[in-house]
Amino acid sequence: MKSQVSKQISTGTVAAVLVLAGVLALMGQTASAQATVVSAAKQLANGRNIVGTWQVRVQLYDCATEAPIGPTFASLLTFNEGGTMTGSTSNPGFAVGQRGPDAGVWERNGRHTYNAKSIALLNYTTPPNLPLNPGFLAGTQTLTQKIRFDNPDEFTSDATTEFFDVDGNSYRKGCASAVAQRLGD
Repeated sequence: MKSQVSKQISTGTVAAVLVLAGVLALMGQTASAQATVVSAAKQLANGRNIVGTWQVRVQLYDCATEAPIGPTFASLLTFNEGGTMTGSTSNPGFAVGQRGPDAGVWERNGRHTYNAKSIALLNYTTPPNLPLNPGFLAGTQTLTQKIRFDNPDEFTSDATTEFFDVDGNSYRKGCASAVAQRLGD
């Protein structure tokens, strides 16, 4: 009898502990989610929050003369809570599969302004194919942006880009401007 009561108490105790652990875990997730929502709400209340996904129109230009180079093209950028970002581009200068996605970081620089820096792998070398493709070496592309908000759902960006071969040697620099719209519901 004593052993059967012991088993019932042990089984009941284990069940209670598991239920309590589950409730605490859910409360922790709820608190974490509430903290994230509160953080995002504070940023939105201040306006011009960069967190989210953006549809971007990019125009390359000559850094010295500011003359446009080629047609505009589309990119997508996603800025995450905590200062990380990802992106992709349809830049017609790159061959299919030549350029990987962007991975990078961002930080708030001042009222309605941010800095972002990302890097993308260039998977293989292509020879020049003018006017759109000046030729690229396998290696990396680094993009450095200064972002300014015009309103909560739109920003403009001025960027510099630098290309490096697989040994880390810089071989080309460029400039671009962009206009971005927040991807909405």
